Amino acid sequence: MSHSFEFIPQTRIAFGIDRSLMIGSDVKDISGENKVVLVTDPGVINVGLAEIVIKALEKEGIDTRVFSNVQSDPTAASIDEAAEIIRSFDAKCVIGLGGGSSMDVAKMAALVAGDRHPAMHYALMKNPFAPKIVKTIMLPTTSGTGAEVTSTVVFSTDEKRKVWGWAADMLPDLAILEPRFTTALPNFLTAATTLDALVHAIEAYAGKRSNLLIETLSLQAIRLIAQNLEIALRTPDDLEARGKLAFAATLAGMAIEHGGTGIAHCIGHALGTLGRIHHGRAVSIALKATYHWNVEAAIEIHAEIARALGVKEEGLTETELALAGCNEFNRLVEISGLTVSLKEDHLSETEIERFVEIMLSEENAPMRLNNCRLATKEELGMFAKEILTTSEVGVTK
Repeated sequence: MSHSFEFIPQTRIAFGIDRSLMIGSDVKDISGENKVVLVTDPGVINVGLAEIVIKALEKEGIDTRVFSNVQSDPTAASIDEAAEIIRSFDAKCVIGLGGGSSMDVAKMAALVAGDRHPAMHYALMKNPFAPKIVKTIMLPTTSGTGAEVTSTVVFSTDEKRKVWGWAADMLPDLAILEPRFTTALPNFLTAATTLDALVHAIEAYAGKRSNLLIETLSLQAIRLIAQNLEIALRTPDDLEARGKLAFAATLAGMAIEHGGTGIAHCIGHALGTLGRIHHGRAVSIALKATYHWNVEAAIEIHAEIARALGVKEEGLTETELALAGCNEFNRLVEISGLTVSLKEDHLSETEIERFVEIMLSEENAPMRLNNCRLATKEELGMFAKEILTTSEVGVTK
């Protein structure tokens, strides 16, 4: 404990099967009003989850407007559209229902709605938000991003560049963890989002801003994911496993809220800008390429991560244990079925220079600099080449 720190969780967390059915009362309690804007996406609507929430709201007499123009890697335009609905409806509460994209749009639109400026006015926090006047409730349908407990959002400019917005006021007022809502996910999204949470936990634990509280949150998240990911993939309706993964994602979200992420997210966000690669898949590919390199600079840290991943340490040196953790992470990526090769995404060696340029951009600097080992431009080029030329694929497409 060589350095001081503060840890101030601000989001109320409610966990339980069918806890979502109380959301009408939550809106009244949090905002004092009977109006809400529900921000979600077409996929969530198609599997019937939005209807469950809307009926729960109607039961409590809540007047609801639905905004569903949300896509993966949401745009500034989508945030502005949602903010205008919040303003015109004079709503004092917003619900984010979905994965990280829907929750990010809900979180930022709630703040944008409190002023006259568009979302791009706040990109990379060139300008501060007006004080928060719209309350926010997050109801994640994936066990991945941890956006239900973080004060940041990621969105894309018109030029498809991924940028950030952040503010203390962006922290949701309530996060509802509903295990049933994640059972509708196809295996690809279960794998990609859960691996995103795993990368969050690993990078927060190993990062330069880590402390005892971050370590505690991260290691428990890693344990829960290691113990339950394969169960959820094998038996998608296992509510015990789904609940533990949902809780793990929130723990990992709390960890990165205070500890940040590292090089896998720097590279992963660059992949998102370069080729619109799904975020969970992108950061998994990135950590797979950099894990061994990270171990070389932080053996003790990665040995502890290996223990949390369930690696048996009998007969292994600390270095061997840390490297075995790398192998276990790679195994989880393999059994998840995620495709590691980017060939079918039309990315190749010709993109190396541009790829590195994006890694070194202003928006990705905080993640690169927070990593347990600082990468040179040459090393970033090495990672770019490995990622763009690999022919490995997952078990399924």
